[in-house]
Amino acid sequence: MTTQTDSRRLKLLALSLSVATAMAATAAQAAPDDQQTIEALRTQLEQMQQRLDRLESQQAASSNNHQDVATSDTTATADPQQSQSQSQQSLAQENSSAIEQIQQTQISGKLEFGGSFNDWSRTSSRDDNGNRTLNTEKDTAGDLDFGKFILAVEGGIGDLEYAFEYRFYDGYQFLKSGWLGFNPNDDDTIRVGLVQTPFGNMDYGYQGWYGTLPYLAGFNDNQNAGVKWDHRQGPWDTSLAFFKSDNLGSGNEHYGANAIGESPQANSEENQLAARAGYTFDHGEDYSTQLNVSAKGGQLYNQQTNRSGDNWSAAIGLDGSYGNWRTMFQATTYEYNPKNPSEAQSGISDNAVQIGAFGFNYLIPKRGQMYTASASYSMDVDWGPVENLFFFNDFSYIDPSNDFSSIDSLGNDIVGSGSQKDPMLNDLGVLVTAGPYYAWFDIVTNKNGLNYFGSPVNDGWHTSFLTNFGINF
Repeated sequence: MTTQTDSRRLKLLALSLSVATAMAATAAQAAPDDQQTIEALRTQLEQMQQRLDRLESQQAASSNNHQDVATSDTTATADPQQSQSQSQQSLAQENSSAIEQIQQTQISGKLEFGGSFNDWSRTSSRDDNGNRTLNTEKDTAGDLDFGKFILAVEGGIGDLEYAFEYRFYDGYQFLKSGWLGFNPNDDDTIRVGLVQTPFGNMDYGYQGWYGTLPYLAGFNDNQNAGVKWDHRQGPWDTSLAFFKSDNLGSGNEHYGANAIGESPQANSEENQLAARAGYTFDHGEDYSTQLNVSAKGGQLYNQQTNRSGDNWSAAIGLDGSYGNWRTMFQATTYEYNPKNPSEAQSGISDNAVQIGAFGFNYLIPKRGQMYTASASYSMDVDWGPVENLFFFNDFSYIDPSNDFSSIDSLGNDIVGSGSQKDPMLNDLGVLVTAGPYYAWFDIVTNKNGLNYFGSPVNDGWHTSFLTNFGINF
């Protein structure tokens, strides 16, 4: 617009100069004494200059009006476009945030089937009150059944994280773990919900499928309801936790074993404190040894007598990783001091404590020591779809401090001072992995192994051949 205005001004100036030149030439040709002619020409020149000034003013005003209209039109056109662009940008940011959140949430699961063959002829189960019933095993060379279905979700947004795992079994289901977490810095994590107890060798304390006696007794790989703080810095790994309740509810349909409120003895573990500290010695790449100590204890409330006793446990552990090899050792000492109803009322000896998990109640000595030793070897292979073979052996042993017996020869809970030889358990096997598919093969031998999964308690050795296979997704 400025270029057009300047061009018009140049044309007007050229016109003015042309007129002025013509008038000057006319004046030069006129007689010197013709003063009237000169005055007339001067008057015409002034009038023409005034007309040129008015014309220039009109053109300048017209140019300004045109520029204002163009600017107004441009603004009016740009405002909707700018608003639409801002709206699209805001929507893109929201979608990006949602996509990022979805990408940070991982959904996984497992479908598993289980087969077993036992060297004993009777199986056992328990009703809702924990009472055992014996069944004759079918003469079918073992069984193949549905094992479990697992659905797990985990994720995080910034310093916040969350996870839960829900399990479905044949006839019952439960929340294995579920928590909300906060990471105030790179070294600390705070979790609230159903979290793993910081005790002994972590995360499981065993390496096979079946587990060990400390696991069956509720010391290793146990989930409790409360709040836990984990701190990791350099070689140190420390945890402190408070558990309002060891179970979500008073029943036995949960993952880790605990004293059961809905049982003849009616004890429940409440207001428990747990602490663990581990120090890792680094021996070079893929070689390390962790030493750890841990303790847990608190209130043992009886729902029938409405009185409170106490319980405590402590452990020292070693967890070593040496290339393809891994070894674990753990020593645990513990004591329950319950305020039980009378033996005549409960039908259970005061030398035993009734605990439960996976819909099943059983007995352990109320005080004693437990020892475990585990070893494993991981071997990568290229056998078609098979990628890895994981060989393992878990051995565990209980040394009761008092006479203890979980059941008698008829399968009834013993009342009084019955005695049995110390419980022992060994799990030898291999895990075969092929992509998302897996298969455990276990040979489980036990002597007085707490009657877990129906194994007889008669001071003799018994063997169960197990396979558990499925798919991870």
